[in-house]
Amino acid sequence: MSVIASYIPVGSSDAQYFFAVKGSPEILKPMFREPPENYDEIYKQMTLEGARVLALGYRLIGHRSHQEVRSYTRDFVEKELDFAGFVIVSCPLKPDSKEVIREIIDSDHRVTMITGDNPLTACHVAKELEMINDNAVVILEEPTDISGVGGWFWVSLDRSIHIPMIPMQGVQYLALNFTLCMTGSGFAYFYNVNKAFLSELLPYVAVFARMAPKQKVSTCSAATVAVVVKKGLVTLMCGDGTNDVGALKHADVGVALLSHPALTGENRDNNSKKSNESSPSTLLVSNAARNSSTAAADGSQQQHTHSRSSSSSHSHAASRRFLNSKSLVNPTSTMSKVQQALKKYEEEEGPALVRLGDASVAAPFTSKYSSIRSICHIVRQGRCTLVTTLQMFKILALNALLLAYCQSVLNLDGVKFSDRQATVQGLLLAACFFFISRSNPLKTLAKQQPLPNIFNAYTLLSVSAQFIIHFFSLAYLVSLTHQINFKNNVEKANLEQKFQPNLLNSLVYLMSIMFQTCNFAINYRGHPFMESLVENRALLYTLLSAGATVVILTAGLAPDMAEQCELVQLPPELRNAVLVIIAVDVLASYTADKICAFVFGQVKKSTTRQQQLEKK
Repeated sequence: MSVIASYIPVGSSDAQYFFAVKGSPEILKPMFREPPENYDEIYKQMTLEGARVLALGYRLIGHRSHQEVRSYTRDFVEKELDFAGFVIVSCPLKPDSKEVIREIIDSDHRVTMITGDNPLTACHVAKELEMINDNAVVILEEPTDISGVGGWFWVSLDRSIHIPMIPMQGVQYLALNFTLCMTGSGFAYFYNVNKAFLSELLPYVAVFARMAPKQKVSTCSAATVAVVVKKGLVTLMCGDGTNDVGALKHADVGVALLSHPALTGENRDNNSKKSNESSPSTLLVSNAARNSSTAAADGSQQQHTHSRSSSSSHSHAASRRFLNSKSLVNPTSTMSKVQQALKKYEEEEGPALVRLGDASVAAPFTSKYSSIRSICHIVRQGRCTLVTTLQMFKILALNALLLAYCQSVLNLDGVKFSDRQATVQGLLLAACFFFISRSNPLKTLAKQQPLPNIFNAYTLLSVSAQFIIHFFSLAYLVSLTHQINFKNNVEKANLEQKFQPNLLNSLVYLMSIMFQTCNFAINYRGHPFMESLVENRALLYTLLSAGATVVILTAGLAPDMAEQCELVQLPPELRNAVLVIIAVDVLASYTADKICAFVFGQVKKSTTRQQQLEKK
């Protein structure tokens, strides 16, 4: 950023103009006439320690006319500057960032940083967040950064390692032995020269730094995410600024973070307690310091937020020194002045409202908090929704197959349900589906990933195996019922007449209720993506009630209930067979589903970098 300013010296009426420039040290170094000898050593040492470093420069041009000053171009201003010093900006990490990053990595996701900061600072932050391992970090640098050596090279932080941009050993050599950091200029060079190699290398790059040369972060970030998407990986991008809009649009999932969220109840209470404990002068000085820091701040919204929060301790210390050095002669008048100043400040600031920025417009998800914990919430909710949808498809498929058999083949034998029976069965299905949809995700992300769709070996084999077990169980009981009816000379029911309860109808109805209850209980996914069946008490009690009711009606323990359900009592020889078949059917269906889940229910994962290292 460059500024042309003026001042009027004491004893003079003519305005004296000067140029003031601030920016990254490596960009401003060619603009200085005589940079210090230890210029690179100082700023690189500070960036290695994780600080954000800005260089300051100026040039005095003396008295100039207003028209002449307005004619100056930026190229004229940003040259032959005098070095003024460095500004060290401390931007501490958010309290929960490290914990969230660890949870995301433990859930078998890869985390990549895309930032406009210095590569050394970005690598330091990545180490603090434990995003990268203990391998040597190498940065792709321009040819001018390596004296006496031509071409692009991967250079370590201590500059003891120099590797050609495309080593003879290939991408795997870089991925297995080093932690890669790519700059914006290096990415642009790769993108234009060797896009195929970049596509292979990109999934292994841990840090993208200086991705904002001349305010083009959105272009570089969007291109980065676009290449990853073309590689076939599913990407989630989160950002809080205008420079993240392109990447948020190109990613599969975009999450916008608001940098100035509204205070929650807990934070508001804490802030009110702190304000009550502070003295009036402390409040006044703190507000004044905050106003001044707001006026002087420039850069990203995240830096602005942290600088404002970090300056509060200094403002409190300054206020205490002010109180110690000044004697308050009239405390009442001072108190009234402070209250007036606070009232005026609140009127100017207005209420704390959440303002939606460009990032929230481009992203499908917007978090009102600046924390990245919302990423974990989105992944957990997404997995829970996917698992719930897949298990509903399985349950619907099984119920549809069984109902088709009952309403087609068995219908020829005179099997049909009364209106009361159909109503009870429909209410049971509606209650079970409702309670399944109300399942909550677990509080922690699981390392296992859910299956992406229903067209997989596990779903098809599990549904087929369970249907075959149910089919043969029902077919055996139907044949046994036919034998009993033949012995008792029971005539076949007439479908055209009014519904009359009979043995075959009662058997098929009880077994259909039991099969549906079994389908819900066995195909409920539960851990590790959502609460288990035991934790989902409403669904558990509904299934237990339905299963117990079927057993009671089958055993003939509630004749009045059977009469209300329009069922007949089962003969002893059929009753015992039904109870045994129910137990065998439930056990066989559960075993078949677990075997299919063990063999085919795991998502085939691509070999991660850590697994490749262990294999090596």
